[in-house]
Amino acid sequence: MGILRDYGLSDPQFCRFKKLIYNESGIKLSGMKKALLQARLAKRIRALELGSFEEYYNYLIDNYQTEKYNFINVITTNKTEFFRESKHFHFIRDVFLPMLEQRGQGEIRIWSAGCSTGEEAYTIAITVREYYKNRLMPPVKILATDIDTGVLEKAEKGIYDIDHVKKINIDLLKRYFLRGTGENAGLFKVKRSLKDMIYFRRLNLNEDTYPMKKKFDLIFCRNVIIYFDKEKQRELFQKFYHYLEDRGRLFLGHSENITSISDKFYPEGSTIYRKVI
Repeated sequence: MGILRDYGLSDPQFCRFKKLIYNESGIKLSGMKKALLQARLAKRIRALELGSFEEYYNYLIDNYQTEKYNFINVITTNKTEFFRESKHFHFIRDVFLPMLEQRGQGEIRIWSAGCSTGEEAYTIAITVREYYKNRLMPPVKILATDIDTGVLEKAEKGIYDIDHVKKINIDLLKRYFLRGTGENAGLFKVKRSLKDMIYFRRLNLNEDTYPMKKKFDLIFCRNVIIYFDKEKQRELFQKFYHYLEDRGRLFLGHSENITSISDKFYPEGSTIYRKVI
């Protein structure tokens, strides 16, 4: 590990890193995030055996196409949990899936944007499987994307410690998870029945276009847009409008509001939105 000689991130250095972060990811850092960025970059600097923030900045510029992934991974915040904001999953179970079933829905497509370590995507899969456990389930595809390659690796493994699964009903835990024994005691692994429904992919929401060719019935983008400025939020909602089926729903986080930014959606419940057609 390297020895960090320069312990302070100067204001000019902070501005340069902040600009790179915004241009690459659309995430806008306020001055209050300087100490956080300094602490997180310091870990990466030591891993590369560099000695200062200036050295790391030069290294990042010289190796941008490869190092940018580690750089973005360092600054992203990944807080999530199973069945977070449970009202969204109740809506899927009690309102949306019955509506699709009544209409004779074929394939169901769901996008978890900003999926972090996978708890949201797996919760969606559990909710769908539980609804169809006594019915014929149509094909279901869940796309789970994040800009952070580190959290995507954890999501794909689908292994969580006991603290992460404590909110899951015991019957659901037995039905959809394998309990570790021996050296894996205290760990729970997602069963194949859920994993087969989900595709984890890296996606930068700041990109001009996305590679998906089909539209989605549901889009989850919870506690993500708070890191973007108003212009980036407006652009993102325009993209979500394009990728959402006319009967589809968009789910946001409990502190996020779309109505002052976009006229493309109208509220249909607490942080649940429907397309304006």
